Amino acid sequence: MRNLLSFVFGLFSSLLFVLMHAVLLLDRLICWIYDLPLWANLAHAIGSVQRRRAVCAAAVFVPLFLLPGALLTQSGTLILANGKPLGLVEDAAALSAAVDDIEQSAASLAGSDYALPVSIETKTLRAPESQFLTDAELKADLIEASGELDTLAVISVNGERAGVCRSAEDAQALLDRVKAQYTTPTDENTDFLQDVRVDTVVAQTSLVSDFGELYDYLSPRLDVTSTRSVTYTEEIPYETITRENDQLDQTYRATLQEGCAGEAVVTAEIETVDGQEHGRTIVERTVLSDATDEIIEVGTKNVGIGTGDFMVPVTSYTFTSGFKWRWGKLHSGVDLAVPEGTPVYAADNGKVIVAGDLNNGYGNYIILDHQNGYKTLYAHNSALLVSVGDIVAKGDKIALSGNTGNSTGPHLHFEVQVNDEKVDPQQYLTLA
Repeated sequence: MRNLLSFVFGLFSSLLFVLMHAVLLLDRLICWIYDLPLWANLAHAIGSVQRRRAVCAAAVFVPLFLLPGALLTQSGTLILANGKPLGLVEDAAALSAAVDDIEQSAASLAGSDYALPVSIETKTLRAPESQFLTDAELKADLIEASGELDTLAVISVNGERAGVCRSAEDAQALLDRVKAQYTTPTDENTDFLQDVRVDTVVAQTSLVSDFGELYDYLSPRLDVTSTRSVTYTEEIPYETITRENDQLDQTYRATLQEGCAGEAVVTAEIETVDGQEHGRTIVERTVLSDATDEIIEVGTKNVGIGTGDFMVPVTSYTFTSGFKWRWGKLHSGVDLAVPEGTPVYAADNGKVIVAGDLNNGYGNYIILDHQNGYKTLYAHNSALLVSVGDIVAKGDKIALSGNTGNSTGPHLHFEVQVNDEKVDPQQYLTLA
């Protein structure tokens, strides 16, 4: 609209210029006619007109200049700041609104009331609309006139003010510097884990934070998140397949096929927090070579080698005594009370190395050598079902419980030895 009025005003001025030239030509024509003898009778009349030339000019120029000037201007308010012209506004209300906005903004950041330190006067004046200040221009001029205000950038973290920068550009530069600690130029979607805002406010420049101090304050309080795309070569591990052969002894183990790892090219998107990987998403995976499985053949024919995992040798028992000092000597096993004749089972694979009554207080007892550093003993049996040299499997029935030897009632006395040292069986069994 303003540009259109300026164009019309310029066009009108050009027409006035042409009209002035036309008036001057008319004046010359009158003078020429006045000098003609042929028009002697008209000389007196024309002389009268000539003497009234100023009146005629006024009659022409007043409507041509004053009337358009009145139409193309409007009444406004001239603002004087500290005695110097600041600009024109349409009315004083715009000035009041601008001053209020500035003072409220400065007060909110300072935390106390603030008054604009500018002496303001106003005068009524007519001027073209193009010369009137916009609201933004008026506020900018008032801020400059104050001598102590500027448009500053406030950084807040999770809703709490952290510091003030001189401009939004400075604030962004500071935040970018914090991010640069944990990111690379190839990182994408870089942001903060916290809610970080930069808001512009009008306030006193004395409130601007020191750049270095603000950086030191924010750096440990902000967590930087980002994503980066990486491509790398990954090893594909091979699987080990075990083939059991019950015709071969437990001690047999042979590799039928060597395993070989494969290789793949992986493209992944890595999520980081403060430079540390927080999550990974595989975008693409291309297998360059497949893995070759390792195939191992093992013998399963029992030759008395234990698994190292023991089972309770009887069922439906009552736990009556543990591994402890009793009656002045070490009770070197556990007592499991069961009715006489209850089946006793091998706690693990093993070879029978003792089977009989050696008059040592155990009565009829058995010792199994599991050929892996462990031995187990089963005492006070009423009958033995295996002989020395026999190979038994875990869970095989080897005896019937009884009350032989130094026994106060039918039960099974069970021991575990590790490298010929007696240990508490409850380290290897869970007894009810």
